[in-house]
Amino acid sequence: MLSKTLSGLILVLAVLSGVVLLSSVHPYDEDTPRPSQQVAQQRRRQASFPSGVLSRFTLFPSYRNRPVPVAVMIENHEFARPFHTGLSDALMIQEFLVEGFISRFIAIIDARNLPREIGPVRSLRPYFLDGIKPWVRTVFHAGGSPEALKRVQEGTEFYALNLLFFDDVNGKYGSFRKDGPPAPHDLFLKKKMFKTFLKEVPERLLQPVTWPPYPVGTPEGGEDATRIRVNFFNALHNVSFEYLPLAQKYQRTNGGEISPARPSTIAVLEVPIDYIGEYGRLFMTLEGSGRAKIFHSGKVWEGRWSRGADTEKFRFTDANGEEILFKAGQLWMLILPTLERVSFE
Repeated sequence: MLSKTLSGLILVLAVLSGVVLLSSVHPYDEDTPRPSQQVAQQRRRQASFPSGVLSRFTLFPSYRNRPVPVAVMIENHEFARPFHTGLSDALMIQEFLVEGFISRFIAIIDARNLPREIGPVRSLRPYFLDGIKPWVRTVFHAGGSPEALKRVQEGTEFYALNLLFFDDVNGKYGSFRKDGPPAPHDLFLKKKMFKTFLKEVPERLLQPVTWPPYPVGTPEGGEDATRIRVNFFNALHNVSFEYLPLAQKYQRTNGGEISPARPSTIAVLEVPIDYIGEYGRLFMTLEGSGRAKIFHSGKVWEGRWSRGADTEKFRFTDANGEEILFKAGQLWMLILPTLERVSFE
């Protein structure tokens, strides 16, 4: 009886020791350079909060399967597409039009499951921030419009790290430029440096979220839609999605270039452009409601999107007001000024 009691005490002490050791380990600890004092000062101007510690998530079982999302602005110019990297690891990709009516992406990825490299990284616009706000408050970009930069520099709702600030061939961090892609489409963020930057993110802006963000299942009805086409009025930019039955995912082709991304669900939202500003920059409102099409499982469901505030996620409902179910896996959210650009068969 005494030996059993002693054995039990030893087991309890061993478990407690393991918890103490685990709590002292930061998941991003490795031999990487720390941000300079100048960089740290910039971070304090953006948000005067203590640095976050992601290691606490390993102590709670409820966090283990919940991603810690961060976002990266991705270029989609015709010269950038052949070099797209890291999109296959994204939880969600939102695609918007920018000036010239060429599209650009913002990729939402899990900070605990980073790609080896992601890019090409490009400049920020205000409506990208509005689109990701329900899930993400940490954004990596390379420059931005005056409105976007003012918002992230003067506000505290986002931690936005401008990679142009760090890109220096002879500096401490070196250059983020990659041989092969033509400038300015040659800026990429590698995993090692990604982890270094994440150590500086305030805790309140790097939190786990419930995922997937929408209810999963197969709704009743739906019309067959194994091929989807999006007309950008230019063969260099037109997009098609082809359903792959075995994988139950979609292959995206953009101007003849096949994307590394493989979405399981494609949500297309109709959002009018409010006005076009200086240098052709677009402005749009991502609150209110509008038409939507949800594609997955080789079918399409017509419905509406609605949103009361930019802190709320988009809600997708059918004609009866019931939520439209999504497919588990990568979500591609495409925002267009009119659904007349979308056809399927």
